Amino acid sequence: MGKIFTSIFILFFAISIGISQNSTTFKDKSVYIFLLHDCVICQSYAPYLEELYQNHQSSFNFIGVFPNFISKEKDIQTFKENFGISFSTKTDYFKSLTKQFNVTVTPEVIIYDEVKKEVLYQGRIDDEFFAIGKRKQVVSSHELKDALDGIVSGIPFNKKTTPIGCFINFEDLIKK
Repeated sequence: MGKIFTSIFILFFAISIGISQNSTTFKDKSVYIFLLHDCVICQSYAPYLEELYQNHQSSFNFIGVFPNFISKEKDIQTFKENFGISFSTKTDYFKSLTKQFNVTVTPEVIIYDEVKKEVLYQGRIDDEFFAIGKRKQVVSSHELKDALDGIVSGIPFNKKTTPIGCFINFEDLIKK
């Protein structure tokens, strides 16, 4: 009886380890959303970004990144409250993430594989804005959503697009 119990336990343990090692997890993928609290384009996209977060939070870590020194903690908190943002946010005053990914405008999105150290997607959220201050009436391309869905399902997607947005101020660097 003891040998049967031990054998069953070892078999169960071996199977459970095999399952956990083979199961795919996407929480090692981060969605960095570069934002500016007073950028009208960022404000316009905020509810949609929250919707994407709600629909994909089980597969991805969403982080709002505020690279401009003008975005103080209280401004970021007010932005989150005003636009219903519940994903985490951080500042990047030294522009380390901004420079790492060569981000130049807000909003710009990076989907990054933290394990492989690989950018999976970089660019715009969708094609609503085609120039600064110029908005389409009908959005026809949803690149960020397509990238998130594509990563989860293995369906090909466009890996790089050109974002339209508010310029990041690289002159406001805080000296380390």
